Amino acid sequence: MKEFSHEFAEHWYYNPTPLLKSGGLWPIRSGHNLAKPNYKMGPRLITYFSIHFILEGEGVFKQNNTETVINKGDLFCLFPNQTHYYSTNPNNKLKMFWLAFDGKQAIPLLNRIGLTQYSSCLHNILNDQIVTTVKELSDYFKDTDEPDDLLLISMMYKLFHQLYQQSNRLNLSSYSASDWLQKGEDYMDMHFAENITVTDVAKYIDINRSHFTTAYTKKTGMTPSKYIYKLRMEKAIELITDDSHTITEIALTLGYSDLYSFSRAFKKYYGISPNQYKKTSK
Repeated sequence: MKEFSHEFAEHWYYNPTPLLKSGGLWPIRSGHNLAKPNYKMGPRLITYFSIHFILEGEGVFKQNNTETVINKGDLFCLFPNQTHYYSTNPNNKLKMFWLAFDGKQAIPLLNRIGLTQYSSCLHNILNDQIVTTVKELSDYFKDTDEPDDLLLISMMYKLFHQLYQQSNRLNLSSYSASDWLQKGEDYMDMHFAENITVTDVAKYIDINRSHFTTAYTKKTGMTPSKYIYKLRMEKAIELITDDSHTITEIALTLGYSDLYSFSRAFKKYYGISPNQYKKTSK
């Protein structure tokens, strides 16, 4: 590490490739340090996100007029355009690793592990697994002149996955009911034609089937099973109107076992059979 006036540190800067910038998350810079007794940063602002992992020591972190003591095992996140300040306890100097990034997935990922701009510090979240991954990232930046973009992004997602697991164990995650309800609906939107059941959806989001059904119905006014039914029928109309598929092809495409079960479901929903609808739509 190089010596500076207030710390010993190494800094690594990264120019995201077009592939990374087309995705949801990309690295900007990284580094690690060992603070000197006079170490302090800020008050200042940055234009991206930056997570700081406390590997040793103690200090103070302040953002959005909220000040907290930070210790080994904690992390804090600098949010874009938010005034922040942090410093070390001169008798127990900070040793940190930081990872700066941006992208449209940054806020959802941070929220998933329990971080927001108004609650931007997590205490005692670092475990051996997370620290190992942090060190792997540090070594990778240190030893690689031109990082492999795919490998680098996979390491970042691995780190967020481990943080999410640990956050869940500590009940720190802000992954709320609205999040898992949306996740369930997204699953139905994607897989409605694959003969899925409400049980499949509930299993995917790791929520009790009855609880999911009750919560989803309360939110939308429609049971999940009726929502899947609605999606299939709307897709059926689209495929019939296209007039390039047989009714049997449409039935099998939408996850029905045969023409009869599809025709019965279609007539129950629209009041006429698929063949009748096809004739009237011409």
